[in-house]
This record gives sequence, C-alpha cells and structure tokens, in this order.
Amino acid sequence: MSFIEMMVYLIIFVVVVGFVFILIWGGRQAETGRRRLGIFQDLRLSSQKLNLKLGQATRILFPPPDGKPYHQIVFLSEQGELIVLYLNEKENLFLLNYDGAKRRKEKPSLLSRRTLDFIVSRPVGTEDYVQYFARILDDKNVEFALTDGITVRNIIR
Repeated sequence: MSFIEMMVYLIIFVVVVGFVFILIWGGRQAETGRRRLGIFQDLRLSSQKLNLKLGQATRILFPPPDGKPYHQIVFLSEQGELIVLYLNEKENLFLLNYDGAKRRKEKPSLLSRRTLDFIVSRPVGTEDYVQYFARILDDKNVEFALTDGITVRNIIR
C-alpha cells in the first residue's frame, strides 16, 4: 500500500466519521427540540383544559374582581362542584375538584410541572372574565410563558 492510497483511505474515513458524528449530534438536537416543544404543548393543553372547565363555570369565587394579582382560581363548575386551580410548593400546577376529592377520593390532576409563576386577576367590575399568566421551565431551564383570558359563559346573575 502506497502513501497516496493511505491518505485517500484516511480522508474517506474522516469524512464518514464526520458524517456519522453530525447525524448523531443533529439527532440529539432534534430530540431536545421535540422535548421542549412537548413541554410547551403540555402547557397549552393545560390552558385548554382550564379554559374548558372555567368556560362552563357558574360562579367565580376567587380571585375577587379588584385587578390585583393572585395565585389561584376557585370556581363552581356547571355541576355545582368546587374547583380549585393552584400552584403547590413543588412548582406543580394542579386542578382539584374539591367535592370529588371529598366524596370519591379523586386526586388532583397535574396540569404542568416546573411552574415558576401562576398569576390570576380579574379586572375591576367584571363578573365573568378571568385572565392568567403562567411561566414554566424546561429541562434546560429555558422559560416558556403563556398568557390567556377566558370569559365565563354560565355565570348566574
């Protein structure tokens, strides 16, 4: 084997190894991106679940319509059950059916993990509008934020 042949084989080997390395690195980056997108999608699904529950509520008990920020929502569902949305000390956002927990030993449903903030407010003088803001962290400590507002349709006046 001559020196030239050895150099050609070495160049081919380096190109193939480089290509394999780029494939592996790109796959990891894509997986990280998919995981981050999944975390944000979980937050959006949680927001949809909250909007669905809150949209059918018959009364908002807390927060009061004073425009100040609070960290939980308490309302009556369309079946008259007491529903509480809260952030616990472990940075998990939960939706709890209080009446279901007392009667049927239901567990709270987890809406999102690693939630930094959950801020709720009702503008002054409103009976049927709630706005909220949530911030969560992904596994690389990158923040995602979601803000939304919902008009409650079944308020009994």
